[in-house]
Amino acid sequence: MTRIGIVSQWYDPEGGSAVLPGIISRSLVALGHEVHVVTGFPNYPSGKLHADYRLRPYQYETMKGVHVHRVPLFPSHDGSAVKRTANYLSFAASAAARLDLLRTVDVWLVYSSPATVALPAMVARWLHKRPYVILVEDMWPDTLTDSDYVRPGRHIDLIVRMLHRFCDLSYRQAAHVAVITPGMADILASRGVPQDKLSVVYNWVDERLFHPRPRDPQLAASLGLSGFVVMYAGSMGNLQGLEVAVDAMDHLADIADLTLVFAGSGVEEQRLRESARRCPPGRVVFLGHQPLERMIDLMPLGDVQLISLRDRPLHRKTMPSKVQSSLACGRPIVAALAGDAARLVDESGAGFVAPPGDSRALADAIRRMYELGAEKREEMGRNGRQFYLDRLSEPIGSVSLANLLEQAVRDHAAR
Repeated sequence: MTRIGIVSQWYDPEGGSAVLPGIISRSLVALGHEVHVVTGFPNYPSGKLHADYRLRPYQYETMKGVHVHRVPLFPSHDGSAVKRTANYLSFAASAAARLDLLRTVDVWLVYSSPATVALPAMVARWLHKRPYVILVEDMWPDTLTDSDYVRPGRHIDLIVRMLHRFCDLSYRQAAHVAVITPGMADILASRGVPQDKLSVVYNWVDERLFHPRPRDPQLAASLGLSGFVVMYAGSMGNLQGLEVAVDAMDHLADIADLTLVFAGSGVEEQRLRESARRCPPGRVVFLGHQPLERMIDLMPLGDVQLISLRDRPLHRKTMPSKVQSSLACGRPIVAALAGDAARLVDESGAGFVAPPGDSRALADAIRRMYELGAEKREEMGRNGRQFYLDRLSEPIGSVSLANLLEQAVRDHAAR
């Protein structure tokens, strides 16, 4: 048994992409390891402290076999670059200051989003002589420069240079660097990280929740869903570029029983609703925000799942979590994607891919799915499910991470 420490700014009960650290932690516990997580007080994605918590200097709890150590931070998740920076730096400083609580940990895993989370592990390496492995979820400082929160300028250029140096140092001191897509590995290799220090470990999903489920006819009837349903289930933000789906409906007017369904919410929801008004009534349906359990029940109601992401250079190296969740649930896919995510969907045999932003190409992909018929679509879904099990599932990813952490301990002991 290895005593593993995980540094993650995000942890349960936070939702969205913040569920991943919990999934990883529980998977490592299931493999027989003792896992301690250093994290903040939950405030994602609202930026407001979760109702069941209050800020204090330190809080310990156990959650599903994981030892959770919470340290204070500045709660924020709004559009203010200053507040977002305070949120990131306050957690990094608090966690670095309290690592004496976990000096008997054998190795650290850094859930690197944001990049500042590496600071506590770097301190642990220096202070307690413990190795660490970085799991890169977001490319920094690329994520910062590609966001809508900052504008180019002298001060930003200085911050970017400082972040580059910090990230390079964190990779150099790490025992190993794991990334979630091959494109990320290419970027880091180009920045000087040795190839033998890099591994691709795809994210997986909570497989207790995400698995094939039968279609619920009563639920479909209650929502007025019939015919051929293209469903998008997830966050409706600017990065998703979902207007391409509404525009694609203009090219599919001859398919009378086609319905586009949006299940979820986000900053772009209102604009999409306004755009959809040009379509016939009932052609585009908005179900609004849905809890996770409800979202999982909704997925089988879609004949195909829609995945969309704007075409930006960084997005070609990322992997939307909806790819794994759709494959794990055995759902056929139509995707407006480019880069690593597009290649994975294509390789899985579960769906058709169109260039991001190309409404006519997306319409063609939807039409191909429609013309295949239900039996062939379900076969594609089964292909995707098998691909997930063989390449992306929890046994694959968790064992890969555990092996990297155990190797880091052995190499450290040998030195």
